[in-house]
Amino acid sequence: MNFRFCLFAALASVALTAAAKIEICEPLEGATVSQLYPVQAKLVSESREEREKYFDGGENAKALKEAKSRPKPVSLKWRGGKPPYLVEVRRLPDGKVFFTGKTGKNEIAVDSLEIAREWEWTVSGGGESGRGTFKTEDRAPRLVKISHVVNIRDIGGWKGLNGRRIKQGLLFRSGGLNANAPIEYYSVAEITKMHAEGKLEKMGEVGRNHARQLDRGEKLRESDMRLVKRSCFAPGDAKLTEKERKRVLDLYGFKTDIDLRSAQEVYGMTGSPLGPSVDWVNVSLVGGYGRFANKDFFEEKRKIFKPVFDRKSYPIVFHCIAGADRTGTIAFMIGALLGVEEDDLALDYLVTGLAAGVTDAKHKAWFNGMIRNFRNLPGKTSAEKMNGVFLDMGFTQKEIDDFREFMLEP
Repeated sequence: MNFRFCLFAALASVALTAAAKIEICEPLEGATVSQLYPVQAKLVSESREEREKYFDGGENAKALKEAKSRPKPVSLKWRGGKPPYLVEVRRLPDGKVFFTGKTGKNEIAVDSLEIAREWEWTVSGGGESGRGTFKTEDRAPRLVKISHVVNIRDIGGWKGLNGRRIKQGLLFRSGGLNANAPIEYYSVAEITKMHAEGKLEKMGEVGRNHARQLDRGEKLRESDMRLVKRSCFAPGDAKLTEKERKRVLDLYGFKTDIDLRSAQEVYGMTGSPLGPSVDWVNVSLVGGYGRFANKDFFEEKRKIFKPVFDRKSYPIVFHCIAGADRTGTIAFMIGALLGVEEDDLALDYLVTGLAAGVTDAKHKAWFNGMIRNFRNLPGKTSAEKMNGVFLDMGFTQKEIDDFREFMLEP
C-alpha cells in the first residue's frame, strides 16, 4: 500500500513538473516595474520649482503633452509551450484577477495595475504552464487607461494622513466619458457676408471682435470661429464602445458617475455613458478653479461631496470634459482633506498636462490662485486647512472622520 502511494505521488510530481515547462523571461522574478514612460517619470521626480516651469511652455511642455496620460504597459514575456496562450494577472495576497487575455505570441502587455503592489501571473499553452511574480513601483499617480477617454487616474496611491496611503480602486478622476453637446459655429464665409451687410457688429462681443479683425484686413480661419450659430441641439457623441464599457465596469465596478459639466455641455443626457447600472450625478461646478472657501459655491460643492461621503456610492468616477480645472479643484480638495501634502497636490494638478492644455499662462494664473487660496486657509497642515472648509460647508466632523477612515489604508 505504501509502495503504491509513493509511486502515485512520484508520478504526480513528474506530471506537474512536465506541465510547468514554460520559462518566464520578463519581468525577472520579484522585479519592480514602472508604469510611467520616461517623460512621465521625469515630471514626477522633478523638484516642484522645475515642474512649474512647464507652465511657461517650451520643449518640456511640448514633450509632456506628447507623452499623453496613458500608463506604460508592463511587458510579460516567456519561452516554451504552444499557442494560443492564456495569461492571468492576479493581485497578491488576495488573488483578485486584474487581467485575463489570450495571445498567439510569447508576450503580452498589461496596463493600469495598482501601484506599490505585488502581482502573480500565470501563462499556459499546449498543456504547459509557467508562473512569475513582480511588484509595481511605489510612485503616484496611478495612471489608468480607458479607450478614448483622456486624463484618467486613481485618486488612490498618494500618501495621506500619518503616512497612510489612500486606497486604490475607489475614487477616480477623468476627462469626459462622452463628448460635450455639439455647438455649430458660423463659418468664415457667413461671417464675411454678415460683415458686408453691416450685421456682424450686432452679434455680441464675439461678432464685434470678428468685425474688427476684418476691418484690419486680417484673414479669418475656420478653426478660430467662435460665433455660435446653433447651440446644444443633440447629446455629445459616445466615446466608449459597448465592449469597452463592459470591460470598464467589470474591472473597476463603478457605481457612481459625478459629472461636473454645465447644463449646456450635457444637453440631452439622461444618464451616465457607463450605462443604467451607474448612478449619474450632474452638478455644474461654476465655482471650480480653486475657489475652495467661497461660500457662494458651497451649495454646489455639497451636492458633489454628498455621494463622495456615502460609502454606498463607491467606486466613483468624477470628471468635467478635460478633467483639468473643475475636476482638478475637487481632486485637490479631496486630497487635502485626506492629508496629502501641498507639493503632491500641486503635482497631481500638473500631471493633467499629460493629456490637457494646463501648461500655459492662463492655467498658471489659475494654479497660482488655487495655491494662494489654499495657503490662506487657517490651519497648519493640508488636512487641517481643508477640514475647516468642509465644516463650513455643513459636513460634521464625524462625517469627515468616517470618510478618512474609509479612504485611508490601515
